[in-house]
Amino acid sequence: MEILDGIDTTLRALGRDEAWLQKWLLDKPSRLGLGDIKVIRHELRHYKKLGGRLDILAYRADIDTYYEIELMLGECDADHGFRALDYWATERLKKPNLKHVAVIVAEDLSGRYKTLIETLPQFLPLIGIELKARALPSGVATVQAFIVAQPAGGLDDEPEAKRNSGSSPKDREWWESNSSKAFMQTVDEIAKYCTEHIGPSRVDYSAQSYVSLKKGRRCWLPMWPRTSGVYVYLPAGEGGANDAPSDFFQRVKDRLESIGLDAPTWTYKYNAGANPIGFAIPKDKVTHSVIREIISEAYSLA
Repeated sequence: MEILDGIDTTLRALGRDEAWLQKWLLDKPSRLGLGDIKVIRHELRHYKKLGGRLDILAYRADIDTYYEIELMLGECDADHGFRALDYWATERLKKPNLKHVAVIVAEDLSGRYKTLIETLPQFLPLIGIELKARALPSGVATVQAFIVAQPAGGLDDEPEAKRNSGSSPKDREWWESNSSKAFMQTVDEIAKYCTEHIGPSRVDYSAQSYVSLKKGRRCWLPMWPRTSGVYVYLPAGEGGANDAPSDFFQRVKDRLESIGLDAPTWTYKYNAGANPIGFAIPKDKVTHSVIREIISEAYSLA
């Protein structure tokens, strides 16, 4: 495989506009790195006389979640950012018993509103995605999406009626009563494999939103509940930056795709940068040799 030097560029410099970007994502929604999402509507008008259209309304069936996606070229501005939240709130009111996530997609989220975009996911289900374009000397260009901000647990916008109002520490009994059987079985399988084949790992059920494996006092493997299994965040090892994943990330990506699983996300801010590699592990894949290899290597990096 020939390796070429690339030059950072922009979509406008490549002669592309927002209409092209929308079509590029409509043709293959998985390019956003949000998993197997399906586009429900695009250019969805919310206000007949006031203008404004939701660029893309998408849905991911395996986690029963809607995505309200706002697109723009260049640096994120207040207009697009506020519109993304407005569209999210409107769709949430229309379907109050379902989960919704606002998604801002731009080429640059590191400008004027960087702090806001990194802070809001602590309080609202918001994902920030940067698009990086690179021109290659062969006369072609690449565009890659990086998730740079999202809620710590991934995608959590449970309707109020489904939330547990208590804030006391959880225990195993609570998780068995309030999560899927597949989630608990996947947690148990991962914990069993780590203890028997990798190294000491203590299961901690006390967090509000996830079950974790601890290496000493360090939470090295948080496991968030999913209907079909778990969603994990792994340590990345040496290297890596906000917009440049580590070598381990690329190895995880290649291995997951080799067994038909979604590519991981790179969320550099998660756990202060200690666990930036996130992906789902369904129960039917948890004993696969590839998953075990990934977990084993992650343990050594923790």
